[in-house]
Amino acid sequence: MSRSSALTVERTQPTARPQNPAWPTPARAVPGARALRLAGVAVRADLSCVFGALLTAWTFASAFLPETDPGRGAMAYGTAGAVGALLVVASLLLHELGHAIAARRAGLGVARITLSFVGGSSEIVGAIRYARDELVIAAAGPLTSLAAALLSAVAHVVLVETAGPGLPATVAALVAVANLAVALLNAVPGLPLDGGRVLRAVVWAVTGRPETATRIAAAAGRRFGEVLIGVAILASAFGFVALALWAALLGFVLRES
Repeated sequence: MSRSSALTVERTQPTARPQNPAWPTPARAVPGARALRLAGVAVRADLSCVFGALLTAWTFASAFLPETDPGRGAMAYGTAGAVGALLVVASLLLHELGHAIAARRAGLGVARITLSFVGGSSEIVGAIRYARDELVIAAAGPLTSLAAALLSAVAHVVLVETAGPGLPATVAALVAVANLAVALLNAVPGLPLDGGRVLRAVVWAVTGRPETATRIAAAAGRRFGEVLIGVAILASAFGFVALALWAALLGFVLRES
């Protein structure tokens, strides 16, 4: 990521906890890590984000790139997989910045963004008072991911037209697919996913009871986690190792959230 006037480095400082239970406090950041400030928001990565990036790089380098671009060396696949993983992490940051910008427009503060294995979380300071604000803030992330998917797809087409098929064009396509997957996954109506927060906003607007809305959306998230665990078992039985690993990890995270 290039350094600009909007991006500075600061030492980690304690921040206030969010007052809205549907927007959880981010997980513990990497020990000793510094925080970036992007558009006035502190940005950190926790240990699970590092694991997620490594898993993404391995998935690209071992499961996809050898199939789409055969005949390359292990170094080429590894480098392309690492670049693709970094672009995916950058895309997740854009996703969270979408939430942060929407929260600010609703008059709320954003203390920090923490990137993690399941994407990330934005630590919103202040209580969300209206269901419509919850809906707009939640929907901003997936919409940003869809925009990133479109830009990556355009980059893929440009690379194919200018340099021809190859690893750079394939990486751009994989990043587009990853962003589309992030948008679709987050559209699932269950907490802690964005779709769960949309569901919470809708139930809140209908019933006028945010606590009831939170319980319903959280229960839906746990059920979806159980479905993913079932998918992992089936994928493992049929030899789809990468799919089984991703589904199992996501499923257990959602099940225990």
